[in-house]
Amino acid sequence: MIKLIFHGFTALGTVAVAVAAIWGDWFRSKLAPLKLTLILHTPDGDLTIYASGQRAMFYHLKVINERPWISAQNCRVMLVGLSKRDPAGIFQPVPLAVPGQFTWAPAEFMFPIITIVREQVLDLGYIEENGQAFIPRLYATPFNLQCIGPGEAMRFHLQIEAINFVSSIYVIEVAWDGQWSDVPATMKTHLPVRLIPSPAT
Repeated sequence: MIKLIFHGFTALGTVAVAVAAIWGDWFRSKLAPLKLTLILHTPDGDLTIYASGQRAMFYHLKVINERPWISAQNCRVMLVGLSKRDPAGIFQPVPLAVPGQFTWAPAEFMFPIITIVREQVLDLGYIEENGQAFIPRLYATPFNLQCIGPGEAMRFHLQIEAINFVSSIYVIEVAWDGQWSDVPATMKTHLPVRLIPSPAT
């Protein structure tokens, strides 16, 4: 009798291992689904010097996989909306016929669509020394996308997409007073980057 019970538990364990191997990801996705969040990574700016000697300040975001036991496959971050500050200080929607996709960093070595296990840095945009505008860093730039000139401010509406996951909308505000500095702490006062809290938080 004891031998039969032992064999029964052994068989049950074998079946459980097989189920876990085949359906483990499915069970985990149902019990604790994928969760990706977006945060500011270098809000003060990150000084970059090109091979030509031209200097630029880059700004980065970061996508974090809060449940690393589930890989975020086919992940990308899309620009799904824009708004621009008017003379009264109110942000007005800017038409965006075609969404854009922000570049993963470093853009020279990253594919547009990637798998994230833990976290990945994302380019938001950059401004060059003696440049006239802050330029969003996209794989392809929509024709009506406006850059941020001196005295202007815009809000970028971003959404994270992956297989079986779409995030809420994140709003990143960028303003520029027209000044440039190669010191990030100083540049922050000229070009502040903010993550605008959603109404639900």
